Parts: sequence; structure tokens; C-alpha cells
Amino acid sequence: MIDISVKNQNFIANGVIVHNSQQRYARIRELAAHDFYKRVADVVNKQFLTMKELKGILIGGPGPTKETFFDGNYLNNELKKKVLGLKDLSYTGEFGLNELVDKSKDLLAEEVITKEKEILNRFFELLAKEPEKTSYGKKEVEKALEEGAVDILLISEELDDKYIEELEEKADSFGTKVEIVSVETKEGFQLKELGGVVAMLRFAVY
Repeated sequence: MIDISVKNQNFIANGVIVHNSQQRYARIRELAAHDFYKRVADVVNKQFLTMKELKGILIGGPGPTKETFFDGNYLNNELKKKVLGLKDLSYTGEFGLNELVDKSKDLLAEEVITKEKEILNRFFELLAKEPEKTSYGKKEVEKALEEGAVDILLISEELDDKYIEELEEKADSFGTKVEIVSVETKEGFQLKELGGVVAMLRFAVY
């Protein structure tokens, strides 16, 4: 096999005029890839921009495809800010999605810990500035829940599962947001030391 470069991509071999069309096929592949990225981005932009609770986006693909998609002018800029990471994949379809989740466990764990730290810091700041808008300890929080005063309920994962379910049921009846918190962080350990359950209130409870 010999790689030949000739002017105008035309040459004669055994009396036959041959045209080197490699560049044309490369352009066709490039245009097809661009069209594919655009169609994917159109769906992503349409679906994800309306999701108010969207926490993050993972992008996976073989070779340089994921970088080309992310770096190109395809994704909405607001969605780009939510991209947690890019992962190289060997599969497509459902297998590819499962592979993406498996390879992103480190990113997902980091995101959960960051979220826990942020919401617990909000509670501790509120406790320092407006203590009447907070509640901690089982009896105090249960009382606030029964009065419909709890806006956000923070529960340590160290508590008994049955007790957690009871708190979640009470919270659900008043539209209270519930967050289950690990003890993997300093803030999570502080929550455990406060009785394992704290609340940010809609109004003060006396």
C-alpha cells in the first residue's frame, strides 16, 4: 500500500483515471458528526433547561467525541455550568449509560458531599443569626413538624430507618423538603451530635 499525494487528487493507474476522495469523505463524516451533536444538543437543551431541580450533567463517549461535543457551540451555556465531568466510554445505549454512571461514582459522591456541606452550613448560619428560625433535637423538631413550621428537615443517616420514615411521612403532609445527610463530613457529624435531626423553619415556634 502506497500513500500518494497528487495535484487535484487525480492520477492514472493502469490506464484508468483515479480520483483520491479521502478529503471529501472526511468532510462528509465531519458534517454528519456535527449534525449528530446538534440533534443531541437540541434535545438536551429543550429538556434540561426546564428542569429546575437539575443538579448536574455527565457526558460520556468514545475517543474525543465527548470533548468535541462539550467544547463545541452545542450546549446552552447555563447547562455547561452544570456539567460535572466527561468520561470515556466503551459502549453505547443502555450499557453505555450504566458504564457512565459506574465511572462517575467519584463525581457523584463529591457532588452529594458538597450539597450536604452547603445545606448544613446554611442551617448553622441561620442558627447563629436567627435561632428562632431553627429547631434541633427530636422532641423540638417533631413539635415544629406537627405545627407545619418546618421548611427544610435535615436527618442524619445514622438514625433508625423506621424513625426516619415516620419523620418523612410527617414532613410530606406539610410539603416540607427532606434531606438525608451522611456523617462523612464535619458538618454531618455535627448534625449527629445535635440529636440527628434539625430543621430550618418557615416561622418561629414557641
